Amino acid sequence: MHLVSSLPYTTHMEEEIEQLEIKVSYLESQNAELNDVIIEQGKDITYLKIRVEHLERKVKELIEETGEARPNRKPPHY
Repeated sequence: MHLVSSLPYTTHMEEEIEQLEIKVSYLESQNAELNDVIIEQGKDITYLKIRVEHLERKVKELIEETGEARPNRKPPHY
């Protein structure tokens, strides 16, 4: 009779464990997705840093060519 009375408790524990396993599985999946996003963002950041460095060099070259940081030209609407 002792086994019969503990049976609902065991079933309840098994259900709780199953729910926890489902949650852990979901969290592992979410973690993997977020990791992929972080990796892609890291690649994007690296690319953008290279582009900024390139543009900075280009601006520096243009300044050196013209001899001034900002040309004294009037905008086209004047």
